[in-house]
Amino acid sequence: MTLSTLHIRDAGAADEAFFASLYRSTRDDLLALPVDPSVIDGLIAMQHRLQVAGYRNSYPRAVYQVLERDGVAVGRLVTAAVDGVIRVVDIAVLPSARRTGVAADALRRLQAQAAGAGHAVVLSVRQDNVAARHLYEALGFAVDSEDTMRLELRWHAQTGVQPPPDNSRACT
Repeated sequence: MTLSTLHIRDAGAADEAFFASLYRSTRDDLLALPVDPSVIDGLIAMQHRLQVAGYRNSYPRAVYQVLERDGVAVGRLVTAAVDGVIRVVDIAVLPSARRTGVAADALRRLQAQAAGAGHAVVLSVRQDNVAARHLYEALGFAVDSEDTMRLELRWHAQTGVQPPPDNSRACT
């Protein structure tokens, strides 16, 4: 994938159904439960509502963006400027678009923006999310702190992988 095929745009109310579908696609743990599908649907919907409320409460000025490839929504990026750094609150990509460069391109653009402003980029990832951890490491993120469940990663423009210049807006 080239940077020109990824489009990042601000999310709107019309994207809520896509976000719910995207969230569902990330919940293999719940989809595998041996219970009635309607129970799973309700549980996933409740978990999604809780995630949305949690993000809005913790990051009231977060920027919600849709990642599109060839005009089709394939992911979401949620970022927030917090204490002089850009926090990746969430990045999620549909299973069919994973490992195609969507997340890497979005994060490179965010790194370019952060570098231009002299900011670091921070994010957290579950310890067991090996694919995401490899991606973040390849992009120059380093462990800042960790606990038994999550790693807190940080990228500094002066020490991290320098992303290619890009004029796209990834976060405000």
